[in-house]
Amino acid sequence: MFHIVAYVAGIALACFVMREVRALYHDYPKFKQAVAQGEPDARMRLYVRILRFEWIGAPLAIVALGFDKTKLTASTLQLDTTGFGRWVTQTRAAGNGQVVGAIVAGLVIGVVLVTVVRLRARRHAPAVAETVALVAEKPWWRKLVPDITTLIPTSRRERLLFCAVAISAGICEEIVFRGWLLSVLHNPLGFTGTTLVFVAAALFGLCHIYQGPTGVVGATAAGVLLTALYVATGTLLAPIVLHALIDIRMAVLPSSAPRVVRAQPA
Repeated sequence: MFHIVAYVAGIALACFVMREVRALYHDYPKFKQAVAQGEPDARMRLYVRILRFEWIGAPLAIVALGFDKTKLTASTLQLDTTGFGRWVTQTRAAGNGQVVGAIVAGLVIGVVLVTVVRLRARRHAPAVAETVALVAEKPWWRKLVPDITTLIPTSRRERLLFCAVAISAGICEEIVFRGWLLSVLHNPLGFTGTTLVFVAAALFGLCHIYQGPTGVVGATAAGVLLTALYVATGTLLAPIVLHALIDIRMAVLPSSAPRVVRAQPA
């Protein structure tokens, strides 16, 4: 009976994730339009929506795993003896703290560079009326950046809620995509080794399709990195922390969105 409940929860989780990803992909252009038109609560509504997705998905994943905490450890994936596992082990042995230091340094440098770019963009951005959407031709290199500019919070209230979103994403998405998804792909679906890692990472990337092709590629690469960290440490704690930090950086970035000025009545 309990196995049936876990099976049903797994099917429900898969359907729920697919439905939410499809809905967000469909609604994201409307969200950007609402922000461009100056709707004050547009971001807050999307943040609440994401929080709902996270905290429905993670409990479903735990039920689907049969409340078996051993399935949230990397040892059940049998990756230690595969090419990917050996690469992780060798990297950890060669770098030790240097690898972690390089990751942290990369995050810090990335945040600094993006912050500088957004400050300059913000400084030179024209003011627009709330009722008029800003339409501008983007330079070619902007098309290579994931479509997340509109997601970046601009007020203190938004930043506080976005921090909750980032922490929730770190906890819940790691449980779903590193814990449950890897476990299901490995057993019963039979994926092993590098194939297991990259199939799971690609599915994680596709869940970010609303960010455009570069968002999918970036999330896929992040999925591989987080899986490597999962295998290297054996637990979800390290991926959860890194994932949350990656997302929290958006809460401290200045927005490059144009200033919104209320249109004066004629």
